[in-house]
Amino acid sequence: MKRQPAPSSHVRDPGFQSRRQVLKHVGALASLPFLAGLGSASAQASVPRIGFLSVPPQGHSPVFGAFQDGLRSHGYIPGQNVVLEWRGAEGKDERLPQLATELVNSGVNVIVAETYPAIVAAKNVTNTVPIVMAVSSDPIETGLVESLSRPGGNITGLTTLSTHLNGKRLQLLKEAYPGMSRLALVWASLAAPDKAPGIKEAQRVARELGLEIQYYEIRKSDDWEQAIRAVANAPTPPDSVFQLCDPVTLSRRKALVDFAAKTRLPSMYEMREYVVEGGLMAYGPSLATMGRRSADYVDRILKGAKPRDLPVEQPTKLELAVNQTTAKTIGLDLPPSLLAWVDELLE
Repeated sequence: MKRQPAPSSHVRDPGFQSRRQVLKHVGALASLPFLAGLGSASAQASVPRIGFLSVPPQGHSPVFGAFQDGLRSHGYIPGQNVVLEWRGAEGKDERLPQLATELVNSGVNVIVAETYPAIVAAKNVTNTVPIVMAVSSDPIETGLVESLSRPGGNITGLTTLSTHLNGKRLQLLKEAYPGMSRLALVWASLAAPDKAPGIKEAQRVARELGLEIQYYEIRKSDDWEQAIRAVANAPTPPDSVFQLCDPVTLSRRKALVDFAAKTRLPSMYEMREYVVEGGLMAYGPSLATMGRRSADYVDRILKGAKPRDLPVEQPTKLELAVNQTTAKTIGLDLPPSLLAWVDELLE
């Protein structure tokens, strides 16, 4: 009987190479911190899951798009090697607790909370899932972290330090419009004016400048129209507007900016986004920059860093943006001393 020749050493099972590549990739995935401890079957199916919790609708969030850009810069491509779970409250704060619970129950590895109400909602439903603050005004004053250098707990991220900048904003508005005396302060908060973050600083500087503050509070998303009417129909009308940035007013910024222009009231805002829409002035950090930097925190957490060990980042650059067209429209001649401060002059 003739003996069959032995298989050549270079002949391989056609599926061998593909199986070897699969095993190689599974081994690489299993070594990542967010998959540590998972079995090989779970590792094959698992990718990091990132939750994004927002108050404004997705198309009105100046942070979300920048955050996605930041993810891509770190190699995270939603739908390919990362799952991005968006939850938006459509301008209704009361929906946030339910949405935060949904994110936690979906098994996200980290939650990015866009603003203070979203941060609080996430904090109230989990003390284990890492939370990254994309935008927070003063996380120490509001009790979100123990300190900026050592946050403690499961929360870290970025702060605008807006509560400390409101005095400077009033000074800049006064310089732009020396004749101002009655300021309409519009904000959204459940706290009284003497308790709301950032208002104390505004009150202190207003007294120094001899300004009377008229308060117009927006408690829920539908109140903004009522607040605008109240400003317009005030017995003693204000001669200027200071708009504090928050999720509700940020999503309605076009209507509020248009109102200030229509009534020819010089206006100050916290964020450049209002000036792009036609607001007169804004002084503060860039929301887009904060969105991109939030992705840096997510990357570090997915690679094993603990939120309690990641210092809260303060803005490295503050910018004064002025809309020159709006100034001309309301008949305001901006002094050279102010224009020398301007970082961005929009026409």
